Amino acid sequence: MRNDKQVLSGAHGAARRRFIKQSSALLASGLAIGFQLPEALAKAENGSGDPHPQPGEFEPNAWVRVLPDDTIKLVVHKHDSGTGTRTALAAVVAEELDVDPFRVEVITPENPFYGDYIHPLWKVFSTGGSTSVSLEYERLRRAGATARSMLIAAAAQQWNVAPSLLSTENGFVVDKASGKRANYGSLARDAAQLPAPKDVALKDPSEFKYIGKLQKKRDAAQKARGAFPYSIDVKLPGMLVAVVTRAPVIDARVRSVDAKDALAVPGVRQVVQIPGRPEILGGNQAGVAVLADDYWSAHKGQAALRVEWDDSVLETFDSATLAARQAAWLDDPAARVVPTIQSGDAKTAWPGAARVIEAAYSMPYKAQNPLEPVNVTAWAKDGGIEYWGGLQVPSTVQEAAEVIGGIPANRVVLHELVSGGSFGSRESKYWLFEVTWLALKAGKPVKLMNSREDEMRALFYHSASYHRAKAALDAHGNLTTLQLRAVMPASPEQWEPGYFDRPDRMDYSTTEAISKYEFAYGAPHVDIGWVRHETGVPTGWYRAVSYIPNVFAVESFMDEAAHAGHRDPVDFRLAHMKDPRHQAVLREAAARAGWGEPLPPGTALGIATNQAYSSYVAVVARVARKGDGVVIEKLTCVADCGLAVSPGGVEEQLYGGLMWGLGHATADRIDIRHGQVEQKNFDTYRVMRMSDMPDIDIQIVQGDVTKPGGVGELSSPSVAPAVANAVFRLTGKRLRDTPFDLEKVAAQPDPTSSKATHPTLGLRG
Repeated sequence: MRNDKQVLSGAHGAARRRFIKQSSALLASGLAIGFQLPEALAKAENGSGDPHPQPGEFEPNAWVRVLPDDTIKLVVHKHDSGTGTRTALAAVVAEELDVDPFRVEVITPENPFYGDYIHPLWKVFSTGGSTSVSLEYERLRRAGATARSMLIAAAAQQWNVAPSLLSTENGFVVDKASGKRANYGSLARDAAQLPAPKDVALKDPSEFKYIGKLQKKRDAAQKARGAFPYSIDVKLPGMLVAVVTRAPVIDARVRSVDAKDALAVPGVRQVVQIPGRPEILGGNQAGVAVLADDYWSAHKGQAALRVEWDDSVLETFDSATLAARQAAWLDDPAARVVPTIQSGDAKTAWPGAARVIEAAYSMPYKAQNPLEPVNVTAWAKDGGIEYWGGLQVPSTVQEAAEVIGGIPANRVVLHELVSGGSFGSRESKYWLFEVTWLALKAGKPVKLMNSREDEMRALFYHSASYHRAKAALDAHGNLTTLQLRAVMPASPEQWEPGYFDRPDRMDYSTTEAISKYEFAYGAPHVDIGWVRHETGVPTGWYRAVSYIPNVFAVESFMDEAAHAGHRDPVDFRLAHMKDPRHQAVLREAAARAGWGEPLPPGTALGIATNQAYSSYVAVVARVARKGDGVVIEKLTCVADCGLAVSPGGVEEQLYGGLMWGLGHATADRIDIRHGQVEQKNFDTYRVMRMSDMPDIDIQIVQGDVTKPGGVGELSSPSVAPAVANAVFRLTGKRLRDTPFDLEKVAAQPDPTSSKATHPTLGLRG
């Protein structure tokens, strides 16, 4: 991601906010007509645009708007892809403002590039990493409290009383002594003239009306009725719809295009070649776009295209052999180990061990597959460009505009919309590069839409991974030495140029769960590291990113170590854990699932746990025999995410994460043969359906009620190892490679030794 030229300030930024604010109401139903982008930008640039709120409007900060008609708007500056972000963040502001969050309007920013909306850690405009609520909690509470304080001050001036004698009550300032009441709208004009206080008192948590109490989510009724507008619903005058045929072999170039039949399709207007930009981190592949009056005409035109492609250096790539190549790279002297945790002296500790075990684990490429495929609309006009879409990283449209069209950041406007799922797909750049190119070529608004087949083959998948683990146990079954190597490409290489120049050469997005900040376990000798292995296949962000493979390896191997030491898997983990909150979650999950109690014949439990985003989770899977196979009957999930701002939303996120994790365990797999992706649609890439879900039991533990932790990506990583560990307890078969084939697992041999199925040559120290 680019970290420069992102913040607009002064009269220019304010004028652009005012213009977009006046215009954005047209998008309420997904319809925008007659935008005058160039004129508005010109007024802003020459100083004639109004940099102040409209008369009578109270706008004390970037999150609160009070209008004289008593309309109250709360701004949520983080992308919502169905995760409940709008519900939770609006509640945080509303709590301190003392208004019911469900009785006010929640809007996205008119200018998402406003300086106050920049991510405090990443220094770009971004949503991700389960940071939205946890990082914005304090700031948004202060925003609401500041507005409330100024409204009280305005009423105090009107009534000639001390502010300390006044209070608020659901959108009113109240003087209990005299009985006077004034709604916020009637005070907006006077409040707007007051200076904002430098410091404000926040509510005591015991006074909370909304934080920690919400059980429903905004917009749910609209979504259930199919009335909620998504970015795919945007319509502009004269708009063309584009679909892109991308290189069938990774990094191939277009040799020739025969567009005759495509252009003969009624409604098709143009066929445009899009050059690949592989030299840009996260840039698009080469492609050919069909632009038409509507999607179905474009789709038919795409089917009629005849494109010949040049050869690619990746035409021999085969993902079926990738794990073997990753294992070989691990043993190559040229492979550099980037240490993440080092303690004791693992090199010399092995000879004295009572027992040494080894195992290896692998996961394939996985696709994000949001229900609403990637789409975005762009309109390039008179030296500026305007975008409509659901983006996790708004900064990328500024990069796309500059790289593709040479358009400076101050000529870029973005209307940020809610999207129908993301899982990391809307953090990518390729589609923004493509739509920018097409908008510049077409000279009119262009909506780029992926079909499911396009989405499935658009690359930027979750990377494949390989882990090798080795442990030494003493005579009592205690862990004395642990060594782990994670072999994966660098997650942010496409997004953070120069990250590998850090002194520690660390990729923090690839070493989640195996770094000193989040690794749950301790032993006298620990040697954990990452080995970078690049394949040339473009990879991208994914829900829970590297927690998924790292937790799968760690929690599977901890179970193997417990078995080798003749220890109960829960007791073994507790004995090697350091964090009491983590221990409490593990104990609660085990007790809730009936760990240690008699089970019906042919059933078994498996457990796994992880910590992430200052939160903790444990998952217990119950499996049962069914013929030659195994079925997953139940998942028990206990999570401690600190203060649960919206408990209903937290439970939904945990449930969705469990479903996501079941996909990793049983279905998710992208196969690449001869450089081509084999999966085409949900018939060849199965995703979890309602009928696939077992019984789910979720318990939320609030281990620190003073602040929230992250939850959106918390529960999925532990599911696959919990299932694998349960299958072992039931059948004696270790599952070390996902996705699992549970229909035949019970009929396979029952090896109990790690080395029996995964012989290794030792770990490079």
